[in-house]
Amino acid sequence: MLPTIRIIKSSEMRKVTEFMKAFEQASKFVTVDIDYATKTYETMIDDGTATVMVLEKEGDLIGSLGFIEAPDLHNGNLMLIETFWFTDPGKRGYGLLLLDAYEKYAHDNGIKKIAMIHMMDSYPERLEVLYLKRGYRLMEKHYIKEI
Repeated sequence: MLPTIRIIKSSEMRKVTEFMKAFEQASKFVTVDIDYATKTYETMIDDGTATVMVLEKEGDLIGSLGFIEAPDLHNGNLMLIETFWFTDPGKRGYGLLLLDAYEKYAHDNGIKKIAMIHMMDSYPERLEVLYLKRGYRLMEKHYIKEI
């Protein structure tokens, strides 16, 4: 049985943020505050600025991808910006189904530009090859400093 993908309602977000907590093991840059993330995403889903897709197999959550829809600050064209993409490490190959669904969502909604995040300590070579192979191009790098 293949996994299924669906867009969740805000009331389902807590289950996703609890699942995302496991991403902390894949990246030292990420800390998930379950209560804060749940409330923030619930608000953003309800006001239409965020969308969260889940990947489920036989009723179990095995992956999720969240994104915001916002105007490009330089020209006003709407774009999608991924905020997280995480798949259960034992089911990584299925995560591509989420990326396909994200791209299809953009296409179906007339969005011309989408962005993906690439955490430098989380599968850096594999993700770069994947993104480049799928037509993404490196636009910029962000540097973060703890103060």
